[in-house]
Amino acid sequence: MNYRPPTLLVWFAFAGGAVAWALQFVAGLAFSFAQCDPPPGRWHVPVQQWQVGLAIGGLLLGIASTAAAVQIFRRTFRLGDMFGMERRGDGSQPPLGRIHFLAICGLVVNFLVMTIVVLDAVGTALHGLCQQT
Repeated sequence: MNYRPPTLLVWFAFAGGAVAWALQFVAGLAFSFAQCDPPPGRWHVPVQQWQVGLAIGGLLLGIASTAAAVQIFRRTFRLGDMFGMERRGDGSQPPLGRIHFLAICGLVVNFLVMTIVVLDAVGTALHGLCQQT
C-alpha cells in the first residue's frame, strides 16, 4: 500500500480551516468597522447576517478540511514496515510519517478553529452592533 495524497490536499487538510477562519474574521472585522466607525449608519446592510453567513462559510470549509484530514489519517495509519523504512531514510519524498503527522495536526487544529468559528457566529448574532464591551 503506497498512498501518496496530492500536496495541495495535505496542506488543505492541515491549514484549510485556519485560513477560512482568518478570512472570516478579517471580513467580519471589516464589516464591523465599516458599520460602526463615524459617520454612523454609513452602510445600510444587515451586518450581523453577513457575519453569520461568513461564519457558516468558514465552518463549511473547516468541515471539508477536517474530512480531508480524516481521509489522509486513515489511509496513512497502518502501513506495515513503511514507517521503519522512513525512519531509516529508505523511504520516498515526502516521508509518509510527515504526511500522517500533518493529518493529525489538521484534525486538532480544525477542531479548535471550528469551535472558534461557531463561538464567533453565536457572539455576533447575540451581541448588539456598535456597542463597547
